[in-house]
Amino acid sequence: MGCLHGAPSWVDPLPLGPCFLIHTYGINIIHVLLNQDPMSFNPEILPLAICGLGRFASRRIIPAISMCHNVELVAVVDRSMKDIPLASNIQRFKSLEDLLDTHPTGAVYISTPNYLHARQAMQCLEAGLHVLCEKPMATNSSDCQAMVKVAQYLKLHLRIGHMLRYSPALQLTRSWLQNGIVGTPRAICTFFHYDLPEKNRPWAFRQDSAGGGALMDAGIHCIDAIRFLVGDPVISLGAMTDPTPEGSVERSAVCRFTAASVNCFLQVCSQAPYWSRLSISGTDGVIVIENFAACWGMVTVKFCARRPGHALHKVKEEIVDVSATYSEQIQDFADRVARSEVSFSAALDAAENVRIVEELYAIGHCL
Repeated sequence: MGCLHGAPSWVDPLPLGPCFLIHTYGINIIHVLLNQDPMSFNPEILPLAICGLGRFASRRIIPAISMCHNVELVAVVDRSMKDIPLASNIQRFKSLEDLLDTHPTGAVYISTPNYLHARQAMQCLEAGLHVLCEKPMATNSSDCQAMVKVAQYLKLHLRIGHMLRYSPALQLTRSWLQNGIVGTPRAICTFFHYDLPEKNRPWAFRQDSAGGGALMDAGIHCIDAIRFLVGDPVISLGAMTDPTPEGSVERSAVCRFTAASVNCFLQVCSQAPYWSRLSISGTDGVIVIENFAACWGMVTVKFCARRPGHALHKVKEEIVDVSATYSEQIQDFADRVARSEVSFSAALDAAENVRIVEELYAIGHCL
């Protein structure tokens, strides 16, 4: 099957098949490209639907949307149709296809299992909707690149839920680093422990549906936070994971890499009491964020200076409220849509995070 005359050069080589857009989604793509203006809805309020109404969306995303001044939750897709209280004006759908059949406008927040991210994101883009998709962007980097190319072709927003970039704790740390408070950064250590019962997310314990275990689930947050703080390139040095049965995923991982020539250490575990910590050591001192991955309550960020011949001593400490982290992410997404600021740098960053995780898996071995 040949490509349409005049189709862009990226259509054929996509891993999902020749003539990707037409072959996968049908002739409706022509209607989207020729007749639909993706910015045609009222820019004052962004209509937002949630695809995947699980524990995460109920506890984090719905409350975050309610805090945004120009976002309105208009629909949810919930396969199980759980009896979760919602405002009477919010429509419920059993499938994404049912939602798309109503020809919605605005955007979709995708919070379904990992293996659905790529397909559902591209379905929504093809329908003319902007997309904010949970991390990981997809279960493999090839699908990530396909998502970016579809968004670029349709000139629609595609952003990924690496919400820690909106955490006041990480933003404060980044400003301290840029002001040279630690001198030259030498090492970053991140620890992320959490308890994920298999009954809560059974799909997250299967390789084919999750794409990986603790490293793909939580380690990707650590990788993105490090890249946000010090930049690229990332060079993988080594990784170890716990042994798992075939088809299952790791519960813990230890990784070493460099980011912008800074030595980095990452340790994650999905079967431990919650605890997270990030520290950055430099020639002049150390920054420490206790509970750096938290998106609720207060987080302490402190700097301890080095003095020749003396122990580290605390110079400054700030306690910041991180409870609006998710709402800041959604608000920024809506603001960019309203301003028609279509940029793909965040999606490309998210795709790079998945590629780095893949590379760490490839060079890793069992503990």
